[in-house]
Amino acid sequence: MKRICTILTLVFILAVLPQPAMVLAGGYLLEAFGEAIPQEDGYLLVAGLGPADDDWGEILLYIHDAEIYDLHTGLAIEPEDIYGGDSVRVVYEPALNNSGRAVMVYLHAGEIGAADFVVEVSDNIWYSNEGCVFVTSDGKYRIILDENTLLLDDYGYEMSFDEIVPGMEMFVWASFVTASFPGQVVPDKIVLLRD
Repeated sequence: MKRICTILTLVFILAVLPQPAMVLAGGYLLEAFGEAIPQEDGYLLVAGLGPADDDWGEILLYIHDAEIYDLHTGLAIEPEDIYGGDSVRVVYEPALNNSGRAVMVYLHAGEIGAADFVVEVSDNIWYSNEGCVFVTSDGKYRIILDENTLLLDDYGYEMSFDEIVPGMEMFVWASFVTASFPGQVVPDKIVLLRD
């Protein structure tokens, strides 16, 4: 009976949701970004840009089971390591009343408007003595790594470019992205995300 109630609740939530920003692993996910306000009961209040428009608002997110990455250090961290006022980008499963369950939380290494995003490495990848170039699996970006790119694994240790293989998911932090398609990206820093 509990399972049936859960399924009915999910069907209702999906029926009233706005158009999702992205669909991952069969679930509907949205993004919010702004300033974090941690709550003692395991929730995170994000005051910033909402998922559907450019208005400032507040979104209450449950973050207990979320993967959380500090882009200042490149390390995975715990919920209690988020402090009030931290700039965050949150990927979450939406619920009713402007709330939801966070899947991933990123503490920004720069301003909220910095060019940072999650990518997956496609089969189109080339290695050279100078670095590495790959196209993302969605075809949106051509990532160009050179000797100035800091490449870290999910524990914060430096990696070599020849360790990048198709299917890897990573967080890219770049100073700029060209307007071409695919966008040309020369990252300042890349953090490999945990499987």
